[in-house]
Amino acid sequence: MAYINVSVYVPQAATNINVDLVFPTDGLLVDGRHEVKGVITLLHGLYGSGRDWIQLSAASRYAYDRGYILVCPSCGNSFYNNMAYGPPMYDIVVEHLPKQLDMIFKIPRDRDRNYIAGLSMGGYGAMRIGLLNPDRYAAIGSFSGALNAAAGIRAAAGTPYQNFFAPIFGDNLAVPDDADLLKIIPKAAAREGALKQRILVTCGRQDEADYQIHTQNQTFISAAGKAALDVTYREWDGVHVWNVWDRSLVEFIGFIENSDYAADERKNWTEDAV
Repeated sequence: MAYINVSVYVPQAATNINVDLVFPTDGLLVDGRHEVKGVITLLHGLYGSGRDWIQLSAASRYAYDRGYILVCPSCGNSFYNNMAYGPPMYDIVVEHLPKQLDMIFKIPRDRDRNYIAGLSMGGYGAMRIGLLNPDRYAAIGSFSGALNAAAGIRAAAGTPYQNFFAPIFGDNLAVPDDADLLKIIPKAAAREGALKQRILVTCGRQDEADYQIHTQNQTFISAAGKAALDVTYREWDGVHVWNVWDRSLVEFIGFIENSDYAADERKNWTEDAV
């Protein structure tokens, strides 16, 4: 396994983006494979960075075990939007950064081997980017995602986080239609054939502090169900912490593979594992 940290200059935005990458192909993998099975772009949460996935979870081991490249960009507190007062982070993640990385690394770009997921703010970013770009990603994962931006803004009122949203959405704190997941859902649900995507949403049942994340997820799942969007939802006891997100990534890998990987990995976490 190879870990690489690179600072990529994005001329279209006149800024540098720090990216952490994991490549599983520098040695013989556990099951004898050498080829890359796919690419998972992992988005970080509020006040985080791409390196969080490397340092605070077992993402690198999971990627090595299963043959995935991980691409973990550091995007600040942007909510992965083109910010009102800041860089055009949506355009950077969707358009500019992949082109720059292509000039440095050989990373598969075919849709059937590309997946995007994220935690908290990154769960929102992954869902929005994924749903708006069905030709890029075969599957989307949101782990404790802030999936109702307007509700998040309301929940932040009167807290230290209340000034966080103005640089993203502007002083009037209006969430545009193409950034409101509840308004994107019906259009995504209407897609057919090759543009249909597999979506996994996970959340801890007790994740309500500050942003009412569990409630936001319930609202999203309800709207997705009414629109007949194909979403799988899984929850278990937990709050807004890394043991939830680490397990979520395992669940996501098993989900995109249609394999028993997640169930097998969970056995290793129990005291009676063989």
